[in-house]
Amino acid sequence: MRLSVSILATVALLVTISCPLSAAEPIKLPVPEGWRVENTAYPPPWAQQLPWKGRLQLRFPPGFFKKDDAYFWSYPILYQLAGDVLASDKDLQRALRDYDAGLYGGQFPPEKIKLTLTTVKLPAQKKLQGYSMRRVKFEGFDPFQTKAPLTTYLDVYRWYRPDQKQTAILILRSARPHSQADPVWKKLREFRSVVK
Repeated sequence: MRLSVSILATVALLVTISCPLSAAEPIKLPVPEGWRVENTAYPPPWAQQLPWKGRLQLRFPPGFFKKDDAYFWSYPILYQLAGDVLASDKDLQRALRDYDAGLYGGQFPPEKIKLTLTTVKLPAQKKLQGYSMRRVKFEGFDPFQTKAPLTTYLDVYRWYRPDQKQTAILILRSARPHSQADPVWKKLREFRSVVK
């Protein structure tokens, strides 16, 4: 009997010790069935001038590369970066602009990229450190299919994870204008489950 009490006490101690560790785990972006996964280092090879370091995760729906598909240029991307970073509009604009300018591979002049940022008022129940949300209109370029100027719309969620000493940024992006009723935006908003 003493042995089983000792084993139970050890298991309880291990559970108690391991619970705080679960908060230190990286965030994992869900993968809907049929969506393509891309997990890589940040900054990506085409934007090595960016000073922030970490990892990024992307999820691409089947219609991402099809210009007539509802999901054309629609995807979530999650940054997990070292330190308490990208809190200012200026830094966020630089991160977004330099990322895309590199992605265009010289097909579109970076100075022609236009970003319009709007800070969204947050619900009072959010208790995440440094939590903010910005809505972005991004006037850029499609280097993959149309080779033409393209406007996309972004919801950018940012928060700091002090236990990990890490900033998390979830970006939901689509060529479709923001809409509560749009089925593409409804699907993209499901990825907000990682904001916690």
